[in-house]
Amino acid sequence: MPFDTQDGVAPSLQAYVCSDTGAATARAVLAESKQVAKAIHGGGLSGAARLLPNASRVKCILAEMGQLSLDMATECVAELTRAGIEVIVLGRVDDIATYRALRQAGARDYFALPAKASDILAATTATPPAVGMAASVAEPQAQRGRAIGVIGCKGGTGASLLAQNLAAHASAPRGAARNTALLDADLEFGSQAIDLDRDETRGLFDALRAPARVDGTFIAATMDQISDTLSLYSGQVRRDQTAADYEPGLAALLPRLRDAFDTVIADLPRGLVLRQPDVIGTLDRLVLVLPAGFAGVNAASRLIGQVRADHPDLPILAVLSETLKDAGIRHKDIAKALDMPLTAILPCCTSALAKAHKAARPLVTLQPRSSWARAVRTVFDAATDPAAANAAPRKATPRKRLFG
Repeated sequence: MPFDTQDGVAPSLQAYVCSDTGAATARAVLAESKQVAKAIHGGGLSGAARLLPNASRVKCILAEMGQLSLDMATECVAELTRAGIEVIVLGRVDDIATYRALRQAGARDYFALPAKASDILAATTATPPAVGMAASVAEPQAQRGRAIGVIGCKGGTGASLLAQNLAAHASAPRGAARNTALLDADLEFGSQAIDLDRDETRGLFDALRAPARVDGTFIAATMDQISDTLSLYSGQVRRDQTAADYEPGLAALLPRLRDAFDTVIADLPRGLVLRQPDVIGTLDRLVLVLPAGFAGVNAASRLIGQVRADHPDLPILAVLSETLKDAGIRHKDIAKALDMPLTAILPCCTSALAKAHKAARPLVTLQPRSSWARAVRTVFDAATDPAAANAAPRKATPRKRLFG
């Protein structure tokens, strides 16, 4: 891609880009800063690292990562920083791990494309951090993601379905629009990959075997990218494997995912609460899905007691599923037995769920206006907003038809 170069005096800000989007962003930044577009060059971040370390006149550049790996990008940033050049990096990956790595390498800031020219320009005038202080400055700005665990108190209540739809809503552009990871932690009978018509992600077991290796590069290579903002870990053990060998790694893997994603939804088997209590301690919220039956309420009561004994500060949300009618215990009696309000009620909508299963798509994306989808959004709001966690549950009521 040809770009004009500037002769004579070096501008206060130069741009090194490698795509049309990066070039358009650079032009907007230069226009807003009252500079001419001749300060734009090709080559991206790698080209800047090759050309600029000996060009002492250049003080600040806007550089696009392009197809560079994160490791190569951090090396380029470190090289430019050692030469006294301040670097603002543009890239297409929007996650905390990338931001932290580049800041720790010495970058003044990192922006995921498309980015606002005003935000980038503000970064060029802000007081830059010292190279040795980059990590400490980046830490308060890069907040960890929120981890939400979902557990079914009885089989067939739709807990895995709820986890899938929470992840779909969290990542949807018309939903929460967050960079989201869906972790299927049922290593024996997990069905998330199957339900979404995807191949199993065997990289999950590599991550559980050596969670210390998990970073942005590892995640990009091993997770299944469902969409630009939704990634999946889901796999079942083979004959020569046992879930017990891998489950201890979940407690170390979840914090790594929280560092890399805005939201992590973990589909957890209920036995994990008893076998691996440390895993539950890595969560910000725990969602229990139960039917209106004696066995489901009893299991929920046991799980709540165990979690509160191990992690007394962990907020727990009880969600009633009407997929299984069971004994039909009254809602207020269930809340009284659990000593907590019901956060939401998932209504029975067999035909809508059947269509979603056949299409291998989450119901919240297939029928976003359905009563079940509205209940999912209620659960998500409660799990991400502390003020909403104690709100009274609302059962979605179907719209009235034209005649009655």
